[in-house]
Formats: sequence, structure tokens, C-alpha cells
Amino acid sequence: MKQLYLILGLLLSFNTYASNSLVFTNSRIPEAPPGASVMAGYMEINNTSNEQIDIVGINSPSFKSVEMHLSKEVDGFAKMLPQKQLSIPAHGKLILKPGSYHLMLIKPAQWFKQGKKIKLNFTLSNKENIQLEVDIKKTRTRAMKCAAGKCGGM
Repeated sequence: MKQLYLILGLLLSFNTYASNSLVFTNSRIPEAPPGASVMAGYMEINNTSNEQIDIVGINSPSFKSVEMHLSKEVDGFAKMLPQKQLSIPAHGKLILKPGSYHLMLIKPAQWFKQGKKIKLNFTLSNKENIQLEVDIKKTRTRAMKCAAGKCGGM
């Protein structure tokens, strides 16, 4: 029984959310400087179902739009490739992190400082809708260097 409480405590300490099919852990949005027009979102998403689940849309009342991207080096330059969906295989996981898959949060309604929670609304291929609250967190370093400095990684 002590092990169960320890596991639950660890999960809750990593900003965890579970739906019928997906478990979101370690979700975070790095704090951006005042006036930044783009922010990034990162998390781990575990699929506990027997079917692949796709995230087919994301929106937030705090941003004009939310896009799904993949950062990839192409011909020596870091590029962000928009994704129409993010797929999580059955009993698998997808990690959104700097330099890989991530969320681009475009045109924030205001400057969001550390400690603020942002609501993200996910639409899934299985017709499920999930609302996730994600913490704004300070970071110490930039995650990636981009061509023309416009990648928005933080």
C-alpha cells in the first residue's frame, strides 16, 4: 500500500492528468519575456488504450492559436515543421520537448509569469475532448538556436 501512495505522490508532483485513454505528465510552458509573441509547450503523453490515439486539435482561451510542431534540422538549419496531428501509439508514449515535437502557443492574451496556469483544450481522434491546466515555469536556458532566431524555443 505504501508503494501505491508513493507512486501516486510522484505522479501528482509531476503535474499529471489522466483521461480515459491518455495520461499527461510533466506538462509545462516556459515563461517567456514580456512582449513575446510565441511560447512553447512541453509534456509527456502516455496512451493507456489498445488503439492509437491522435491529437487532432488544440486550442486555448489564453492564445490566439495553438499549433503542433516538430523541430528538425534540415540542411544545417533548425526548422519547425507544422503537424496536422500528433499520434500516440497504443500503450506507447509521445514526448513533447525542446528540439523535437512541441506546442507553439501563438499571440498570448497577456504576459504569463511563473506560477500561472494555462488551459489547453485537446481534441482527440477518438472524439474525446480533454482540458489540461499547464503551469508556466521559469527556465534557465534556451532550448534551441534557430535560423534567424525565430524558432520560439525556450
